Amino acid sequence: MNLDRALILLLASVSAVSGFAPGFTSRQTSRVVSGSTLFSEEAAVSAEAEAPAAPVEETQSEYDTQIYIGNISFDTVESDLRAAFQEHGTVKKVSMPLNRETMKSRGFAFVTMANAEETAAAIAGVNESEITGRTVYASESLPKEKVAEGKKKYQAKKQRNEGSKIYVGNLNFDTTQEDLSAAFAAYGDVKDCFLPVDYEGNPRGFAFVSMEEEAAAKAIEELNGTELDGRTLTVNKSLPKGQKATPKQIKLYVGNLSWGTEESTLRELFEEYGKVVDCYSPVDRETGQHRGFAFVTMDPDDALRAADETDGYELDGRILRVNEAQPKGYGGRSNDNDGYDGGDAYDESADDSWGNDGY
Repeated sequence: MNLDRALILLLASVSAVSGFAPGFTSRQTSRVVSGSTLFSEEAAVSAEAEAPAAPVEETQSEYDTQIYIGNISFDTVESDLRAAFQEHGTVKKVSMPLNRETMKSRGFAFVTMANAEETAAAIAGVNESEITGRTVYASESLPKEKVAEGKKKYQAKKQRNEGSKIYVGNLNFDTTQEDLSAAFAAYGDVKDCFLPVDYEGNPRGFAFVSMEEEAAAKAIEELNGTELDGRTLTVNKSLPKGQKATPKQIKLYVGNLSWGTEESTLRELFEEYGKVVDCYSPVDRETGQHRGFAFVTMDPDDALRAADETDGYELDGRILRVNEAQPKGYGGRSNDNDGYDGGDAYDESADDSWGNDGY
């Protein structure tokens, strides 16, 4: 700053002298001014270089790791979870999915804390603690791909522990778990035997048996098509839910039966068209009287010919209605299906589904 002032004073003096000194022109003055300007710019650049740089503000990504909480009571509300986690730090977010019908908890939730330290402290403090009367379990929420990988490993481990699952259809309603287990025990160790029941506790006519893979294959081969408690069993490997195997036989629905028609009479009629694998007339559990319809299982070619020949046939004074049995709730129309009210209807997803793993 002092140097610039001195330079200005020098220029003023030169200007004053130039009026009296010969040969000192304005061009020379211009050169001096130009040199002064260049010098000032260089000084400014130097000053900027020597000035300390302004601090650069670092941007940090927002912490968003979630904590998964399971086994939550259906009566738990978000404020209950927030109160439990606030003891271990700042709760940024609580997300608890609700059942659309009841608007209550679905049994799990997610909590986000302020940072990693508080997350670790919250997991350690809340895991296996009690909230709203239930022992909850807390852990770091994993990405979807890791959850899928873990589920796959769990299913593989479960398969190794439980062995192969066998579907057993066309069971007599009176067959017990002990009876069924004893039948399969002849071919190996029975790891599990499960007979599904309806809402009233009545058996649904099918079961699932778990055995080692080799024993299961032998049991399927030996027991499929055999009789147990007067019923011909359908035994095959249970398939994943929603997957259907191609049936080896066709089940026919026979409706509008006379109350006096015996099962043996019906079997004799259909045996005229081929081998009858099974003949079953559902009965009323209270009266013991058959319900006016029946099911006949035959090989595909025999079944199709029998259905074509016996539909409209008169038996014991009644005109039979015969067609291929459809799954319960099937949207298509069949013949009039007199007496086929659905209570003991053929349910392909819950009886002879050829491999329903849906329990």
